[in-house]
Amino acid sequence: MRTALLLTAGLVTAAAVGAQAPRAPQSVPAVDTLVRPWHVGERLVYSVKFGLFNVGTATMEVVGIDTVRGEPTYHVLFNIRGKALTYSLIDSMQSWFGVHDLVSRRFVQDTEERGRHRYRSYEILPDRGIWVRNGTDTAATVRDPLDDASFFFFARTLPLEAGRTYTFARYFIADRNPVSIRVLQRQEISVPAGRFRTIAVRPIFQSRGLFGQGGQAIIWFSDDAARIPVRMRSALPVGTIEMSLRERR
Repeated sequence: MRTALLLTAGLVTAAAVGAQAPRAPQSVPAVDTLVRPWHVGERLVYSVKFGLFNVGTATMEVVGIDTVRGEPTYHVLFNIRGKALTYSLIDSMQSWFGVHDLVSRRFVQDTEERGRHRYRSYEILPDRGIWVRNGTDTAATVRDPLDDASFFFFARTLPLEAGRTYTFARYFIADRNPVSIRVLQRQEISVPAGRFRTIAVRPIFQSRGLFGQGGQAIIWFSDDAARIPVRMRSALPVGTIEMSLRERR
């Protein structure tokens, strides 16, 4: 199972698991002068349920503002740790996307599922119209590309009008477009962090993972300016996984 944020969720979030992407030798000051639904230092902690069982924890964090090839970028991190019976998952996603243009420059996913390890590191070069995977494979990308994690944050900037479907051809792997975000309804829900008025949306990626077409995922964003992902749920071949907000810092 691979997470795809949308964003998700997001989906889709604390100390990184496994190998980390190379950091720029110098970071710009962690000051964000733009008005965004998130801010540097935002950290969301989720309880993870697999079916009826509490199986782990997920975190979503805006780590800071880094510099990637001269561009100031948000560095965000999404982690999931879970284990149920014979199934186990450790999934870490990191994204670096532009502070000013919200365009992806780097994306790293490090996953260990049922003992199988998979590591993918992408350098995304929008000015050249390409991406490079693990330093070897190269392919064309789209205009203003977004990755799995940055798409999740981009969704938080949308008006999310009830009944509307937003469609974008911005996923950085060109043949996996379009990405759709369908706004389902406004709904009041309870999670460990409290009771929230939310907007329920269904993200659809042309790929596998939590937010792929087969998962019928739903994300509940808080119905306010912060657009906090309060709950994320997806149906997988092995059962239903749900992440509910437990703590916000």
